[in-house]
Amino acid sequence: MEDDKKVMEVDRVAYAIILNSLINMKNEMREQEKETDLIDKVIVKIIKAPSKQKKGIFKRKEARNETR
Repeated sequence: MEDDKKVMEVDRVAYAIILNSLINMKNEMREQEKETDLIDKVIVKIIKAPSKQKKGIFKRKEARNETR
């Protein structure tokens, strides 16, 4: 089976909900004395995921100055 990659855009609220849910799931599994290696890996991937830069007024001004 190939490693299919999926890209998902989420706002800060959804990001926090996903991360907190995974942490809660990890804590529940620890209480049940189950392994949490897979959840740990997913948490690290989510934390290290790059964020998309918003284009704002300041970015546009810099771009205009570079083209002159």
